Amino acid sequence: MHRETTYEKWIRAQGLPIVQGYGIECLVDVPRVPWERMGGRGTFVKLHGMEGVTGLYVAEIPPGGALNPEKHLYEEILYVLQGRGSAEVWTPGSDRKTTFEWHEGSLFAMPLNAWHRLYNGSGNEPAVFLGFGNAPMILDIFHNPHFVFNSDYAFDDRFQARRDYFTPQERMWDDLERLWLWKANFVPDVRRAEVDSLESKGSGMRLTQCELGDGVMVAHIADWPNGQYQKAHHHGAGAVLLIVRGQGYTLLWPPEAGTQPYASGHADRVIKVPWREGSVVSPPAGWFHQHMSTGREPARQLALRWGTRVYGVEWVDLQRREGVFVSVKNGGTLIEYEDEDPAIGREFAEECAKNGVEVRMPHLAALSTR
Repeated sequence: MHRETTYEKWIRAQGLPIVQGYGIECLVDVPRVPWERMGGRGTFVKLHGMEGVTGLYVAEIPPGGALNPEKHLYEEILYVLQGRGSAEVWTPGSDRKTTFEWHEGSLFAMPLNAWHRLYNGSGNEPAVFLGFGNAPMILDIFHNPHFVFNSDYAFDDRFQARRDYFTPQERMWDDLERLWLWKANFVPDVRRAEVDSLESKGSGMRLTQCELGDGVMVAHIADWPNGQYQKAHHHGAGAVLLIVRGQGYTLLWPPEAGTQPYASGHADRVIKVPWREGSVVSPPAGWFHQHMSTGREPARQLALRWGTRVYGVEWVDLQRREGVFVSVKNGGTLIEYEDEDPAIGREFAEECAKNGVEVRMPHLAALSTR
């Protein structure tokens, strides 16, 4: 029997719809109703793979309007799905405000427990954004929403009301994971941001991680060509994957179905989640998942998750100890192309053919002869 958590009680008390599933076809299209606390309209999203580790909502700011000021003790990353506007940010006990402008495609993190308010810059169209963070864990740990939303502690080590706080900042190389990191609080446009080659994750893969708001919740931007797909892998719960460009689908299957679910007689355990721009998917903990780009343009994905490379979070680090870049044959959590189920490549070729897209996966010829 499931025991309702503090976070679940809190979102139920907000009176908003709660949309659930392995994925959602388009976040902009989810139904939104008036949200008294925020001042706009909104809905909560509880994807199966979030598992109480992370939280997600979609909010709307009316034309020419603004949301209510708020602050909270959980980390939160915002991504603009539609529209443009501005934000004010200030610390408890201070009237010195830092302001910045945002638009569709912008990604930013609000400083921990800093007051912030969002304004719609259009008088004709609503602005829509998603909010992602660790609210479930923080609310469940304290089980006191009043404290979470009404603490006056100022985290001066994270936010000093600098004018350049919301401008792109330091780019750094991570020797441990062998990838590039952006240490910044604001990414102007995820759709056009620079990404770096990372072939270990798949043919044509490019990826750059964003360390946001000096926190432990992060994002990474992944890009891969159409007619190609990533290697299957698994990790812990809580990651939310937003498609910002392209068309395709994601395959999900539980670990008990093995590395070759079709060949082992577990085809019924494989879940296929189609996606396009604005779609989200969240793989459950330990489930293999594989992202397939079958559209007419390259795919780009924004992943929101735990996993900072700057600060140690032991339970997160332990989950990825063997790494999503290491084959399951060597103790990792990644299935190399030569070890994947042949049916996966065949289905991919069929889906590409439907869209008139050329398959650019050299290993598929070998797989089809097995």
